[in-house]
Amino acid sequence: MKKSFFFILLLIIIHNFYYDTNAQDKPLEFKSKAKYDLRVLIVPFDPRIYYNDATEIIAKKTGESYRDIMHFFRDELNRALNIALMDSCIVIDLLTEDTRQAHQDISDLYTGISYEMKNAMQNKPEHPDYEEDENFFQKHLSFRSQKMESKTQEIEKTRIEQGEIYQKRESMENKYVHITFTNPEVLKEISRRRGIDLFLFINQFDIKGVYEPYMSGDPDSKRNLRVHFSMYDSRGLLTHGSFGHEEIPFHLDDKQKIVNRYFPEVIRQIIHNIDFSY
Repeated sequence: MKKSFFFILLLIIIHNFYYDTNAQDKPLEFKSKAKYDLRVLIVPFDPRIYYNDATEIIAKKTGESYRDIMHFFRDELNRALNIALMDSCIVIDLLTEDTRQAHQDISDLYTGISYEMKNAMQNKPEHPDYEEDENFFQKHLSFRSQKMESKTQEIEKTRIEQGEIYQKRESMENKYVHITFTNPEVLKEISRRRGIDLFLFINQFDIKGVYEPYMSGDPDSKRNLRVHFSMYDSRGLLTHGSFGHEEIPFHLDDKQKIVNRYFPEVIRQIIHNIDFSY
């Protein structure tokens, strides 16, 4: 009886040892492997294409400069995109890749880009069930269109001024900052060299107050946070272009709260347009 007991105990010890050893061999491989083989290159926004009219109140709280605050939002947006994508695809990040080639690639892309305002493509819904409810979207888009038709801005020719893109007079509510390339072959060349399937360009980051009479003195007034983006495939063809957006409190001066509370929804709106099984 004792021999049987010790034999069973020995088997349990051997089994546990074998299980623990094998479990420790590859503890992170399963979690760290991307679900799909899609290779996505993130191109951060050009520091010149940035607008934030909350800079003054943020700077007053932090003592930082305009440039410091801009780089904070640029870095944090880039980091959040990486975290959101890393489990689903293979991410190549030009901002954090500190190599001569990465610096050259980002310089070539920035210098070869032109900006213009275009109608935003409709972002895919976060909940697929909504796709079946066409009436819901038709009513929603119709309501937004009617509501914002009267909101127009006097804009001259297309130009960059204080980080904003300006164009001729028309409603800007459903417009996004689109990019085109003076030499489209640059995308094909980078795609071949780096094995890129999809380019995710962050075209512009902006935070703008809703300026209506006496609005800024209202404790419930808001600012609009928008991240304009374009997605191009390996052939240099546009697959999607739009913006992710959220409303933030007008008087919010805590930059970290803006990142923690409002970036996740904006990023969800962006990455939901990626076909990871591409």
